[in-house]
Amino acid sequence: MSTEHAPAVPASEQDRPLTIWFSAFWIAYFSFKEMLRRKRILSVGLLMLLPVVLIIAWRMLDKDGIISPELLLANLSGMVYIHFMVAIVSLAFGLSAIGESADEGTIIYYWTRPLRREAIYIGRLVAAQTVSAVLVSGSLVVCFVGMIVGNFGILSWEFLKLYVSACVVIVCGAYVYTAIFACLGTWLKKPLLPAILFAFGWESIGGNAPLRLQELTVVFHLRNLLHNSAPDSQSMPNLLQEIKSMLLSEVPPPSWQSLLVLALVIVVSIVLGCAILRRKELFR
Repeated sequence: MSTEHAPAVPASEQDRPLTIWFSAFWIAYFSFKEMLRRKRILSVGLLMLLPVVLIIAWRMLDKDGIISPELLLANLSGMVYIHFMVAIVSLAFGLSAIGESADEGTIIYYWTRPLRREAIYIGRLVAAQTVSAVLVSGSLVVCFVGMIVGNFGILSWEFLKLYVSACVVIVCGAYVYTAIFACLGTWLKKPLLPAILFAFGWESIGGNAPLRLQELTVVFHLRNLLHNSAPDSQSMPNLLQEIKSMLLSEVPPPSWQSLLVLALVIVVSIVLGCAILRRKELFR
């Protein structure tokens, strides 16, 4: 059949947007590579080495084994990573994932193809979440190596189980916080101060309030997952949780409830972010 008799493709068919998930995947792929080339990844990556410094100090100073590896790992994950490191890395890449590109006007390059704004948002968000997760998980891997090199006697099933569960919870925290900050960065023109107040104000104060108020914070549910995954670690977060439970006669929710809340936070943040970007005026 000759091509000259082939039916012409209508203009409306040519301009039809690509499948949202297909286009989101490629946007995420190229955005991930672009985010890895940013200068900020170097500074945030160096900050992620702070727990490694603590591990080295522990190896040098605790010659008598007063602080067990399980106790050290539980305190690092519950106090250092969840309360500080995860929020920092998520803030660095979440706020700029969509909002910075929209404000600078560079996001209009995606308009060279018939892409839906939802696909752009989801793709950029997934890229930012992946970068955040890679940084925190990489930091945890370096910490693990620093703890066991020349000290292989600490390896046990309980230690490995605690390490893996801590990695899962911390990476989950990176995905949740990055989703929140991406939505905030898309909504506000200058989101840095509100993001800092949320991460280190509300999350810190609300996360240490009576239990029912704590449940309105992300950090509580992340800490609750750590508590349930390592109940015998005697870590400081677990100790504080036990004291509050005894004084206030309140029982923490089960793990599945915290997982459901965190998943709901991600979904709501994505839906709100897509809606904001869809209505956002890019040419001002």
